[in-house]
Amino acid sequence: MKDFARLFTRIDQSTRTSAKVAALAEYLASAPDQDRIWTIALFSGRRPRRAVTTTRLREWAAEAAGYPLWLFEEAYPVVGDLAETIALFLPPGRADSDKGLTHWINVLRDISDVDEASRKAAVLAAWDELDTTSRFLFNKLITGGFRIGVSQKLMTRALARATGRDEADLAHRLMGAWSPE
Repeated sequence: MKDFARLFTRIDQSTRTSAKVAALAEYLASAPDQDRIWTIALFSGRRPRRAVTTTRLREWAAEAAGYPLWLFEEAYPVVGDLAETIALFLPPGRADSDKGLTHWINVLRDISDVDEASRKAAVLAAWDELDTTSRFLFNKLITGGFRIGVSQKLMTRALARATGRDEADLAHRLMGAWSPE
């Protein structure tokens, strides 16, 4: 997730299309296959389905931070984004995970089929393993609100650069219904 978080940061901090294409192409050229596929899916608007309600996320974040829920609720409108509020509100994690994007997406997919106590334990464990930017992205994936300033065309251009394949051919292949699974 660290590599994906670095990619996100590079894209988020740039307004230049060429810099975004370069960052994405570099990531796509070096990422593990499954992370690459999930990145293409996420940047194409395909996301895992929501596994936890936002109400539960707010409650769990306040509890994990050791603050009353009302304080979290007051901070949320100031920050303006639930995923970011949670990432900033939580204390620093105790672990430093090297697990990739695919691992964390699989965690989200797995928790959608378990009871709430197991779901909570998995989310709290993830928060404890991830740094602030990775937590933010994990939270975006949980809430289903993952959007980034990359158009389909820009993503296809970066993929063409990373793979050496024709951009029009890649755009055609990415059209329609497909799943990264």
